Amino acid sequence: MMTPDAKTARIPAPGAAKIDAGSIALPFRTEVREQVNRLRDAGIDPPLLVGLLANSDPSAKKYAEWTGRACMADGIRYELRTVDDPIDVESALRDANDDPRVHGIIVYYPIFGQVESYSGESQDDYLRDTVSHRCDVEGLCHEYRSNLYRNIRYVDHPSNAKKCVLPCTALSVVKILESMPTCYDKSRPIGRHMEGRTVTIINRSEVVGRPLAAMLANDGADVYSIDIDSIYLFRGGKLHKAEGETPESCVRKSNVVVTGVPTKNYRLPSEWIQPHTTVVNVASFKNVNEDEILQIEGVQYVPMVGKVTVAMLERNLMRLFYNFHHPDRQFEDRLRVAASQVPQPAPWYGSVVQLYTALAATAILGMMLTRSK
Repeated sequence: MMTPDAKTARIPAPGAAKIDAGSIALPFRTEVREQVNRLRDAGIDPPLLVGLLANSDPSAKKYAEWTGRACMADGIRYELRTVDDPIDVESALRDANDDPRVHGIIVYYPIFGQVESYSGESQDDYLRDTVSHRCDVEGLCHEYRSNLYRNIRYVDHPSNAKKCVLPCTALSVVKILESMPTCYDKSRPIGRHMEGRTVTIINRSEVVGRPLAAMLANDGADVYSIDIDSIYLFRGGKLHKAEGETPESCVRKSNVVVTGVPTKNYRLPSEWIQPHTTVVNVASFKNVNEDEILQIEGVQYVPMVGKVTVAMLERNLMRLFYNFHHPDRQFEDRLRVAASQVPQPAPWYGSVVQLYTALAATAILGMMLTRSK
């Protein structure tokens, strides 16, 4: 039986709250359903998302299950392709890239982990870059990552009609923070929504930590990126080595703390967290002591981001569909390609040398006529 003291200890401090990410995901999923319904009303099949699973990692399997259930609920077609031998993933991935029926691809990592690759830093990194940008719902291929780090928001400059896809887990954290008035100020211009805010992100992974730091810095925040052996500061589109800073000093000065350490042994010391801080746990393990941080005044704690991540995955799929796969878009692209291939009439002068000769002859003739007068 719980003692009175134990009950008292579990009462959150004034203003402290545990945030349900499901409520944040709901409007995005509602928007996706409406888009799917409009496609159906127009006689167009909903987008097809293909998942590639080639490991027994429980988190990857759980993510695949969540994805399938969410897609089914929201009217999106979903096909899970299981690959028995990881060495065959690249072939399966390229088949999906080339399949005109496929509008989005998600690969459930890790597959090779940090196993070295002749084609890149790791084989998993190589696979991420193998996904076509036309189908990359995770937004992790080289083109989208490169655009993100350079703060390029469109894939079709200078037309700027096709927005880039952003990494879905990092994007889910952004959407969570956007829902909190203390984090994002939408009254400011684009690029300054988080101006004056300090963020600490623990774990500089390629999937979440690094892109999230860039995204929040692009929105005006000062972002400390902490990894095992280094701390960097993202500020104003530039990366600085954070000399003299420690994980504790970064967390203590932060309005937002994001934890993504993939081990159950890690715990962020609760005493580092200041009142009115927003804490987001991205890892599959709890990186904080929930009871302790909810005793800190005004702390907003988000224990999981999975539901919002799946919503962002669906949102990215719809963006890819409208960018590249919608029948109207494909027709426009075919017209554009055809127009670029129409042979242009040859200039009357034939070549630059002939043009120069003609101009020179005309000038000389003009001078001769002038003198004859």
